[in-house]
Amino acid sequence: MNFGFNSNVRVGGAIYHVQTEDRGPSHPFLDTVVYKAGRVVYKRSISYEKFAGGVVPESLAKKLHERLAQQHREVIAELEAGTLPIHGKQQATAAPPAENADTHEGLDLRLTNPKTWLAAGNAILEIELREKNSEQRIGDADVEVCLEHDKQRIPCADACTDANGCATLKFPMPPNVEEGSALVVRAADGSRRGELRFKLKSKPHGKIPAPVAR
Repeated sequence: MNFGFNSNVRVGGAIYHVQTEDRGPSHPFLDTVVYKAGRVVYKRSISYEKFAGGVVPESLAKKLHERLAQQHREVIAELEAGTLPIHGKQQATAAPPAENADTHEGLDLRLTNPKTWLAAGNAILEIELREKNSEQRIGDADVEVCLEHDKQRIPCADACTDANGCATLKFPMPPNVEEGSALVVRAADGSRRGELRFKLKSKPHGKIPAPVAR
């Protein structure tokens, strides 16, 4: 059937990407994978081989789509509730109350090699992270980069900033980037976050897109 769902979920100060898909009759499973900073932190795989037996293709496609959507919603609900048994340094926790929303901002992400970050199909992003108000460099913060297009997110690389607030993200750029895609760099330090966004073209003409901080 080859269809699926992709969602970005913020839990506390962390951003998770939830991907649920059916890869077809050769792999009759409904697979849900949860990523954090490009790393797999949870996977749920449910077989539908017995369920599909004897069901006509037209009805099967509809039923599988409904089950896929239900499984996707269930994993997101458990992730937001903090009950999903994810792997990694820390368990997902419930989002902070609304009155603390002002602490979600405050990080200044900078690209220090804007003219040379892309060469020979490879991306090398030299990132510097500071506090917006004090200009203090932020160490041991999570930084990730991904490609986004039409609500879909493809993790590319992740790193932690060093004591000087610096991090390097290296990865090969896909050869065919769809028009309207964006290369997004995000940083998180507790509940604070920052973002850089690159607008990409499917047929570059030698010009490197400029990052726009958000």
